[in-house]
Amino acid sequence: MRHLLFLAFAIALALPSPAQTASPLPAPVEIITLEQHLWTTMAEGDFATVRSLFTKDFVEVDDRIQAVDALLINLKHCKLESYELRDLQVRILSPDSALTAYHVVNTFNCGTADNPQRKSYDNNSTTVWVRQPGTSKWLAQAHTETPAKS
Repeated sequence: MRHLLFLAFAIALALPSPAQTASPLPAPVEIITLEQHLWTTMAEGDFATVRSLFTKDFVEVDDRIQAVDALLINLKHCKLESYELRDLQVRILSPDSALTAYHVVNTFNCGTADNPQRKSYDNNSTTVWVRQPGTSKWLAQAHTETPAKS
């Protein structure tokens, strides 16, 4: 019995404590920078970078529910021409997750240079950002857009 108690005590000492393994809380400015970078890369059409900013199980909810691949297809067909993020707020949910909430006004061109087909949107949006386990890398896991009331 003493050997088992000693063994359990030795194992407990060898395991890292929660304080040793906990990630530091992110600074809100870090999350704001991520959100702005995401929108900038979408506007620039840098699809490889855009893809790298999302988790594999990313989901977007607006008038439909779609995964990241569907979002990228839409971005390739409709170029983000302009956007403005307003009233950007951050809520730290845990050391490894944060939420942005903001008002976004944007314009997409779903046509061609000869025949532009612009669509303008005025939405309230949220994005959930999660830090990847064992890293300092943050990725978007979920995004919502709801039409703003005029």
